[in-house]
Amino acid sequence: MNLLLCKFFKSLKKLDGTEYEPGSLTSFQRSLQRSLNERGSNVNIIEGDNFKLSREVLSAKRRQLVVEHGKGNKPQAARELTEAEEDKLFECGEFGTSNPTILQRTLWWIIALHFGFRARDESRRLKWGDVTLEKDPDTENEILVWRYERGSKTRQGQDKPYSVRAFHPTAQATGNERCPVKIFKEFARRRPLEMNKPDSPFYLAVKHKRKPDDNVWYMRSPLGKNEIGKFLSTAAKNAGLQGRVTNHSVRKTCISRLLDADVPNNFVAQLSGHRSLKSLDDYKSASYEHQRRMSLALSRSSNNRPASNSTRTETTTRPTSSVTSVESATFNPVQMGSGFFSGATIGSFNNCTFNIQLTSGQLCTTEPSDSSSKRARIGESDGQMK
Repeated sequence: MNLLLCKFFKSLKKLDGTEYEPGSLTSFQRSLQRSLNERGSNVNIIEGDNFKLSREVLSAKRRQLVVEHGKGNKPQAARELTEAEEDKLFECGEFGTSNPTILQRTLWWIIALHFGFRARDESRRLKWGDVTLEKDPDTENEILVWRYERGSKTRQGQDKPYSVRAFHPTAQATGNERCPVKIFKEFARRRPLEMNKPDSPFYLAVKHKRKPDDNVWYMRSPLGKNEIGKFLSTAAKNAGLQGRVTNHSVRKTCISRLLDADVPNNFVAQLSGHRSLKSLDDYKSASYEHQRRMSLALSRSSNNRPASNSTRTETTTRPTSSVTSVESATFNPVQMGSGFFSGATIGSFNNCTFNIQLTSGQLCTTEPSDSSSKRARIGESDGQMK
């Protein structure tokens, strides 16, 4: 088997004769390992000593694809969805509660997004009792909690422990039409009663032959893994979304949104189940908006510049242990001449103190004009402005 794998990795090509991406070869290796696991085999081709040669051939083929064929830039990598694209999926009816397929797909999107699911693997293993409806102990609002994790990630091989989350992920009720709790309850209402047992499959096959007034939309059998795997790609295609969108896009969307919201990296990794913070880099790439802003910055475009001092007013409040109030001050740009505050207009400051330290030059001090309402009193502070 080791020699067969060597030959397989060395000669593997697409049907049209072109080369695969390096990552695709590794995905084939993991798929083979997962197939072995599902059949009860103890063979480990990812880490086993008996398969060292085939792994070396795979590594050499990956390097060859990068050096000689220019592969490895992941042109077919799944991308995250923007907020506007998520809105579009709801607006065009690909997300919602209108029929059993859309309802189940929408609930999958919501809980996969909030729980940091690893694409198809954790979705197809999910049981009905793994997600519970509870109340937030502080707010008393209803929440969904992922209580039991059944992952079988093969990236690290069988001998290493599966990376579980540091806490039980939750989805908070929002009260609107996209409320996770509301959609979960609707899905529960449409399931057969006997399929609401804790060990029942979470996603169920659609009951296509049903009467119009039938409240039960699903059958007493699990939804096929291939159908689960097409949840997001089907919705994206129907909505006309561009680029490669797959179920993995929901995980990239989850991580990207949290990082853009300045959530600490270690919190994001705890939700996603990553062992290493470095692993988050693979999920966060420059979005179209980031690329646009970078290009404008390099072009020094006015579209990317902040408003001028004459039209922008900022107010900053920072409490300190010892505060000397600074009242509103307006400096006349004519009387200030070419001094330190030349041309400056300082708006209202509340509960702020400043310690101004000049490292070069001299402060031009003049009395405010009669039109100035008040003078500034500057006291001690824990900060400095140079």
